[in-house]
Amino acid sequence: MVRRYVLSVGRAFVLGGLAIAGLFDLVIVFLAFCCLCVGLVFFLGPAIERARPRIATARRLAAQWCEVDIPTYYWLKPTDPEREADGWYRDGNSLYKRSWWVGVQRRMNWMFEDQATARDVYWLLWNPLVSPFLALSSLFSGPPALRLHGRWTLYALTPKKPGVKPQRWLNRHFEALWHQLALFGLSVAGFVFLAPQLLVLVWVWQIFPPTVVAARQVTNEFRRVSTEWIGVRIDRPYLPSPPFPVPRADGLYQRGRRLYDQPWGPGRLDRMKWVWQDKATRRDAAAAVLNPFVSGLLALPVVALVGFGFIALQCLWIWRPLGGSTQTDWADFTWFAPFGFAHITTNVQALVATPLALAFFLAPIVVSPWLARVQARFGRLLLGPTEASRLAQRVQRVERTRTAVTDAQATELRRIERDLHDGVQSRLVAMGMKLAAVEALIDNDPAEAKKLVRGLRESSSTALTELRDLVRGIHPPVLSERGLADAVRAVALDSPLKVEVTIEPLERLERPAEACVYFVVCELLGNSVKHGEAKYASVDLRYDGSVLRMVVTDDGSGGASPVRGTGLRGIERRIGAFDGRLTLESPAGGPTKVTVELTCQPDPEPSSPRTSTSSETA
Repeated sequence: MVRRYVLSVGRAFVLGGLAIAGLFDLVIVFLAFCCLCVGLVFFLGPAIERARPRIATARRLAAQWCEVDIPTYYWLKPTDPEREADGWYRDGNSLYKRSWWVGVQRRMNWMFEDQATARDVYWLLWNPLVSPFLALSSLFSGPPALRLHGRWTLYALTPKKPGVKPQRWLNRHFEALWHQLALFGLSVAGFVFLAPQLLVLVWVWQIFPPTVVAARQVTNEFRRVSTEWIGVRIDRPYLPSPPFPVPRADGLYQRGRRLYDQPWGPGRLDRMKWVWQDKATRRDAAAAVLNPFVSGLLALPVVALVGFGFIALQCLWIWRPLGGSTQTDWADFTWFAPFGFAHITTNVQALVATPLALAFFLAPIVVSPWLARVQARFGRLLLGPTEASRLAQRVQRVERTRTAVTDAQATELRRIERDLHDGVQSRLVAMGMKLAAVEALIDNDPAEAKKLVRGLRESSSTALTELRDLVRGIHPPVLSERGLADAVRAVALDSPLKVEVTIEPLERLERPAEACVYFVVCELLGNSVKHGEAKYASVDLRYDGSVLRMVVTDDGSGGASPVRGTGLRGIERRIGAFDGRLTLESPAGGPTKVTVELTCQPDPEPSSPRTSTSSETA
């Protein structure tokens, strides 16, 4: 018993020492975050990644000594960028000549989008407070305190399941506080990036366009955080970039009334005109000036009050008793002198001051979600798209997808013609030949004629099945009979995966749009089975009157990319006819989340569906 007690106390103090040593990692992460606030965005990810070995050591020791199973939930590291056939490196919809920047972006996205990163920061922040307290508690309780340390480690380092929103009030409001800090940091980074743009515009205007494009990465991150974290959608307002100059028949490049030998001159002038005439460039500059002040006014007082309340609670109930027992000046606590508590030296005075400290700690957290939405909405005033930019983007998408849609339509017609020629047409010709044989044999050999008639019945049934399959590939009958909602549920029932279908009350939409969504769901679920090795998937359909939004998520191996396959590119071409947009989130190791948005209108002449199912899970 004594040996077990001594061993538990020793192990608890070792874990407490590791927690105190983790303060060094916390300081490095804090300094990297300060660098992020001034525009140096490259240090925060490596700082957190540098702390992971110490966190892994604490996890391993807690699992061995505290008898708890603490799994590792880190996403797999991103793969190295692959050069495409034309020599460029692709990252989303952007092309780069070198792979360095693509690799940096992938590692940053891998680090920041992994939920385990947030748990690591949470661990670095709270473990130096919790673990030493548990180490001191082990002097009185022994093994129970060590087991409690294991439970604390399991809770702190285990991220939530993908797609599960935090349900606890405190979690939601602390996340909102973090969102406020993120928006403030991005606003300051945008302000820092504004200075190089002005200097380049005055002195070296030739590199002004790439400088502006680089600075747009910060504002795009602000838009992403507002949309995905806070729920305030901010679309990108930028006009489409100009195409690369095309030579004339004589090999020269024309821009206006001037000819050039090389494409770089007119290309540079076109990009300068594109950036300078885009109103979004000036709106970004105005946002870079105003956003830091507004975000600072909304975020910094909240952080200061929360920190004040947290430190006050520590001083009231940790440092004051320690100071009193050691006869130091810690016992003379004067934090609340402006509120009538000149000196807090007794437990009664501390108990009276505790509600005030709790008010300082909790009151800002209560309003933090609302303040975060205010920050995002103010950013949307300047960073959101105007009607002119929306129209220009739609025109560009229509021009880009027109050729693709025409080619896809021609390919589909050739497929239908080939299927008819090789399948149904061949069977009908064979049936005609057999009918001629039946006509010749019906008088002389009735038994053989009956045998041929039975074969004709089977051939006609097969031809009918092939025709139905062909029609189902053109426009599934279930769409016309039951509507999009039940058609999607039917696809989910036919899938080998366990598919959860969530559909808001959905009216009948335009028939081409319904068919597009139906085939997109079929393609995505098929990809989850063939390539993702998934076991579970979810389909979410929502319609807000003009835009149909579909989210398909699976728990497969991830790593999907439009570059490495034709399925996602085919989906992009299909939804392009409806001014649609596809967003892919598929880190290595999973999960995969595909969001499809397309513009459509209700069906002006809806037909009543025959039946309607009510099952939401297939």
